Amino acid sequence: METSKPSWIWMASAVSACVLALLAAATAVYHQRAADRPIGEGQLFAEDAAAAASEASQLLSRGTEPDVTVRQLRNHLAIEAVSLLDGDGKIVVSSSPSLVGSKVASGVLQFGLSQQRLAAVVEPVAHPISVDGVEEWPAGSPLYTVLAPMDDGAIVLHYDTTELLARRSGESGIRATTLVLLAVAVFLMVGASMSFVGRSRSTRHHREVALEAALLRRHSRELEITNHELEKARRDAEMALALAEEKSRVRAEFVLMINHELRTPLTSVVTGADLLRFDETLSPEDRAGVIETMIADGRRLEEMIGQMLVVARIENRGLHVALEEVELAEMVTGLRTGHPRLDVPQAAVPFPLRNQMVWTDATSLVQLVGSLADNAVTHGASTVTLTCAPEIPFEPLVEVGVRPHDCIYMLVSDDGPGIPHEFLPRVFEKFEKHSSSPGTGLGLYLARMMIEALEASLAVTTSDSGTVMAIAVPVSATVPSVLPLAGAVAR
Repeated sequence: METSKPSWIWMASAVSACVLALLAAATAVYHQRAADRPIGEGQLFAEDAAAAASEASQLLSRGTEPDVTVRQLRNHLAIEAVSLLDGDGKIVVSSSPSLVGSKVASGVLQFGLSQQRLAAVVEPVAHPISVDGVEEWPAGSPLYTVLAPMDDGAIVLHYDTTELLARRSGESGIRATTLVLLAVAVFLMVGASMSFVGRSRSTRHHREVALEAALLRRHSRELEITNHELEKARRDAEMALALAEEKSRVRAEFVLMINHELRTPLTSVVTGADLLRFDETLSPEDRAGVIETMIADGRRLEEMIGQMLVVARIENRGLHVALEEVELAEMVTGLRTGHPRLDVPQAAVPFPLRNQMVWTDATSLVQLVGSLADNAVTHGASTVTLTCAPEIPFEPLVEVGVRPHDCIYMLVSDDGPGIPHEFLPRVFEKFEKHSSSPGTGLGLYLARMMIEALEASLAVTTSDSGTVMAIAVPVSATVPSVLPLAGAVAR
């Protein structure tokens, strides 16, 4: 049995709670001390005047009546009277109606009104001030008068000097905010203590369970290692068996193929030699026919042995070609005159491609086209035709190599019996050939290696009426000045 290790988040939370508790306690002390300090009258006037001017502007902008505005401000500020002045210094509305129509007489207040700045003065009032219809301060009572400018005129606040001194001294005793902050600090400290205790118990329990689970984990790891080794041994054995079976299959097929493909022409050569040696009754025409047959079978033997040697050399050393710019039309003309089994029409290269340059190795590409033509004739075709096209005219059934982004297509078409569709996935593999087909099964395998070295692709479509193989050759405009000689990966 195993439990999860106590999270560091709980310890961080406990420490954070302690820190917050200390901050809350410090804030409570600071707030209490600040509340006990007397308030400066300048600070009090500035705060009240700014708040009153802002609130008055908001109330009036919302359509509140001016007399209602001044009464709300007076009740909110808890002062003696609030009045609104016009631009000439005349009181147009006041929470004390007796002040309406009077003008400020103090030079200090007039200066503040004209300069749009805060002004304050203590002086006897010229008119009595009433609150809710009751005269509280008769004319001549000394009051503080504070003026704050507004967008149109000003607002005037009246303070009784005795009440102002009481407000400046502040309230006595512990403030409610101080008590709330202290309660929060106590709550946080209790929570931090509970987190510390809970985490300590959880840590101790985790250690006990971890000790009990150590042996189980070690035993589990040993079992996993053993299982992994057994699984690896099983996979290795399966891979070795599959490889051995594949090697055995390839070896058996290769032996059967060589036995059949080499024995047939070799038997013909030996039989012809025996006829020429022992049959003296052969006519000159029959003797010439036997010799021609022997020569044809000998060349067939030479071609098959040569293919096997070429494939072995390429697999051991690789196939390297020198890619360069080649004129397409010139290369096709060479194929027209150089390969007897290939029919190359005069219009094999369409007019838009007459001056097209391709990026390839001309010798290897010519050999590849000739090999495809020979392969088609070997498998029953009577006519093999070469044409060029800017686009591939069919959807490939199988394709090897990597098709270049910008290319032209050399189409090798024949009228043979076609390739069986079930054989297409293996048509480019080594020693793979249809049961009824002659040859070693290396022709298209060799073509695939040449396609990869030429950085081209070879697409195939086939039917009962023949086969078309399209070689996608890159045009020179799409390749850099220096290209690697590596082949493409078959897909």
